[in-house]
Amino acid sequence: MSEENQAIEQVQQLEDARYAAMVSKDIPTLERLLDDKLIYMHSTGVADTRSSYIEGLRTGIWDYQGIDRTESRYQVDGDIVLVFGKLAIRMITRGTFKAFESRALAVWVRKPDGWRLLAVQSGAVPNPG
Repeated sequence: MSEENQAIEQVQQLEDARYAAMVSKDIPTLERLLDDKLIYMHSTGVADTRSSYIEGLRTGIWDYQGIDRTESRYQVDGDIVLVFGKLAIRMITRGTFKAFESRALAVWVRKPDGWRLLAVQSGAVPNPG
């Protein structure tokens, strides 16, 4: 297996673990996967750091009910893997249920101790009509 394909396979597994941890509120897994320098840009335009994102999950600001991923595309450039995809998200945020689609870019970086999520940029998909 090529080094590029190996990187993609590893990041695919980490993406699966990350989304499962978001839905199950598995904070220890997220603490392991998210880089200390993480910037998480939500589809609303709100930006979080690693600590504020984890705190939002811990306190229930974001209560993910389900996340379906489609159209995933992986692009490797050395120690960086870009993950492009489309998301269908169901969540309760601040007591209000929301269901929406977004396009997202996740940036993974290879560190000496493994892959870490460095950045997320998400943009809402407009409703048709």
